Amino acid sequence: MSASLSGLALLVYGTVAVCLALLVYALLSAPSMPAERLGLRGYKRTQALRENGSFAQIEPAMRWLSTRIGGLVSPELQKTLNRQITQAGDVLGLHPADVVSLSLMSGAFTLLWGVAYCQISQRGYLFAAIAVCVGAVAPYWQLSSYAQKRVQTIQRTLPSVVDLMVLGLGAGLDFTAAVRQVIEHAGRADEPLIEELRLLLQELKLGRTRRQALAQLVERAPCEAVRDLVASVVQSEEQGTPLASVLAAQATASRQRRSVEAEETAAKAGTSLALPLSMLFIAVLMLIVSPMVLSLAKRF
Repeated sequence: MSASLSGLALLVYGTVAVCLALLVYALLSAPSMPAERLGLRGYKRTQALRENGSFAQIEPAMRWLSTRIGGLVSPELQKTLNRQITQAGDVLGLHPADVVSLSLMSGAFTLLWGVAYCQISQRGYLFAAIAVCVGAVAPYWQLSSYAQKRVQTIQRTLPSVVDLMVLGLGAGLDFTAAVRQVIEHAGRADEPLIEELRLLLQELKLGRTRRQALAQLVERAPCEAVRDLVASVVQSEEQGTPLASVLAAQATASRQRRSVEAEETAAKAGTSLALPLSMLFIAVLMLIVSPMVLSLAKRF
């Protein structure tokens, strides 16, 4: 019976080894594609390689792996990752296959680190399994968090930018010129909203209509304030109403909405702090009562 189990175990190990060998051979034999440097993501990739030394070190390995697993990524996953990358401002010039490659590389690194820790500490490999799972999903978590923070920043800064656009429109400028004035007089050129407005102007220069360019803005920054802005501009264009008054009303509504959201967040803060405060109170109570209980236990 033990010999049969040993033979079965050897068969399983041999099958796994052959599968891994075939996978490694398929990855090594796949052709390596040149780095993509076209379009907005190509510009972002070049800028990241020039300014981010850590990313420049892992980018060749990431690109090598991306060319080999690009065909294995499902269309649904590509669509989801592409949307996240777009909302994150095409961070690092990543493509969907690059995110998957970073997940595999991070998972492999955390697996080696977890196995080494288990060997040193003489513990089970549960920690290694947890580490590889966390490492594999960490790049996607980071991408989603960056995209969410970027959209929130755009929603927070949009009312003040709309006010500047209203001043430009009141001075006799058209919509495109007002947006250009906001970009030229912006305090920081790398602000998310300024980047999106610059892309909006580039879309208009390429010959797209105002509605198409604004639709791209909504896709890149899917928040309620941007949707209201786009709806106001489209409505003013269709009905022929003055754009300055429409944008002024939209900015006022966005500012009121932001105030209401801040009040709701402040109201929820008390409920959110109830559990941590109660746990802190219990811990302090235990620190005070425990010596008394131990003293009484020794006496009796």
